[in-house]
Amino acid sequence: MGIPKGGEHPLWLRAGQYLAREAGAIMKRVFLLALLIFVSATACGKKSDLRAPELAAPQPINNLSARPASDGVTLTWNRPTEYIDGKEIKDLASFVIFRKEISPNCLDCPVPYRQLQIVNVEDREKFVKQKQYRYDDREARTNAIYRYRVSAQLFDGSLSAPSNEVEISR
Repeated sequence: MGIPKGGEHPLWLRAGQYLAREAGAIMKRVFLLALLIFVSATACGKKSDLRAPELAAPQPINNLSARPASDGVTLTWNRPTEYIDGKEIKDLASFVIFRKEISPNCLDCPVPYRQLQIVNVEDREKFVKQKQYRYDDREARTNAIYRYRVSAQLFDGSLSAPSNEVEISR
């Protein structure tokens, strides 16, 4: 029996093809393992300092003011710029305005606040943020006494503590 044309024995040829296939399969496994390790390494780990949820709420608004207007009541307040823990707010979504009507016959009677309106923050993508906000309550009746307060709301729906309370007679 002689050596086939081409100078290689058929057994060696088959063994070489087998090893080449196995080397390719091993390289695929190594690549997938390396990719898995890379993705796992970038997907876990410390992203930022941990904070208690109560510290991630906006600082309460402390300068709510109300004044009578010809067609209702005008409220103004400043935008909070920091969370309770002092970090800059980056996810302010809106302000929730609450109102209650006080009976002139019983000024100290307990009356619950009711949500009146949500004022959306429209400048999230802008470099210069709006500093003061205003809301005109055109549903306020004449000869009525109202109390108002405002809470800042984040995108996750959490609210700040209520602002200072203001009372106005119209």
